Amino acid sequence: MGLNPAGTQPFVVYGAGSAGKQLVRLLDELGLPVLACIDKHAPTIHEINGHPVWLPQRLATFRPEIPFDLVVAVNSRHAFESIRDELAADYPQLPAPIWGRALADRMASERCHRKLQNNKGIDLLECMGCRADPSHCTAFREAARKVAPQQPTEMGSSPGKLNDFAYFITNRCTLNCQHCVEALPYYEARQTESCERILKTVRRVVAASGYIDRFSLTGGETMLNRELPEIIRGILATPGIGFVYLYTSGTVVPSSELLRQLANPRIAVNLSDYGEHLSGKLKDNFERCRTLFDEHGIAYRLLENKLWFDLGTFAPMNLDAAALRKSFANCAFTHCISVSGGVMYRCPHQLAGIQLGRLSSPPGETVDIDHLDDHSLRKALDSLVELESIDACNHCLLTGGAHEVPAAIQVRRLTRRITPEAPPRDR
Repeated sequence: MGLNPAGTQPFVVYGAGSAGKQLVRLLDELGLPVLACIDKHAPTIHEINGHPVWLPQRLATFRPEIPFDLVVAVNSRHAFESIRDELAADYPQLPAPIWGRALADRMASERCHRKLQNNKGIDLLECMGCRADPSHCTAFREAARKVAPQQPTEMGSSPGKLNDFAYFITNRCTLNCQHCVEALPYYEARQTESCERILKTVRRVVAASGYIDRFSLTGGETMLNRELPEIIRGILATPGIGFVYLYTSGTVVPSSELLRQLANPRIAVNLSDYGEHLSGKLKDNFERCRTLFDEHGIAYRLLENKLWFDLGTFAPMNLDAAALRKSFANCAFTHCISVSGGVMYRCPHQLAGIQLGRLSSPPGETVDIDHLDDHSLRKALDSLVELESIDACNHCLLTGGAHEVPAAIQVRRLTRRITPEAPPRDR
């Protein structure tokens, strides 16, 4: 299927969540017709950008003689394949669906390249809503390298393969989510890394890589790190770092100094809204945080969390090498390289499993940044990016058998390590 500039063949977008909304916005911007969106929550959504949202049962009335393109708006390749197979079984008369993420990525990249050619900047909030791995977008990379303070000293003649990573700055959180991908309720000790340690580690990684187009601050609740303003100030001043993403639940009221730092145009905030799971002071803090973000002109994207996927309890799945590679390739977290305690992990599930003692750390699947010389660090970072699978994939249900669970179910904080009988986890 190719995009039809004349707009003679309309699109039907399956999925009215964040991915669906983003796709509809892109189609509207490019003047491409949208017939409707399809979602099981249609009675509460009603419409997106003026386009009706219908229940999936409406698809039974569609006929092959009326041409349209059916797009499944989900970010995960595994989720797309699962929905594609269900649609083929339930509605065999429908055309073969298109993966919405691939379509949205292409349309967004073309749009943003046009902006850059016209000397306009990109919209970080659009990037945050567009794709989970913006550092793979050529327009995002071009814009990031324009705003970086200066080109860093590179090891070798060209930048390394790593251009995107996150720092897990604290495992403290205001919430105790049963299915947290970072397994926060199951840590025995609470740890918050110092500004000095974080900046030292980040600067070594950036110097070794050449450029980091997107750097993210994650947790835990990031705003529980009292040095967050100093951390952000230091990150923004680091040569070679382009854009900065901050992830927060907004359940801590930010200080005036933090608000000043977050107002920087190179920063975008992902503000998770856990809705009914917030009450009392946490709900009041969330509303106050959002008001302060609006008052200080902070760029933030509100992410409504309704459903997560259960990742399991680190039990082995006994996958063969081919299945491991397929699981890794289809995983939504392959872009989530994270650092904690001076060690770089390939994904947050791996990070949690190793730190909790539930997963091993095979050679080459993590990088011990503090214990490598500069040359060895560059080589290890490149190798980590090029991995085709990791052992953690053999202990994760995300791309094989994961089921949806309500987001942010709260449990009592557990002070023991996860056992196979413990509640399942997820994002």
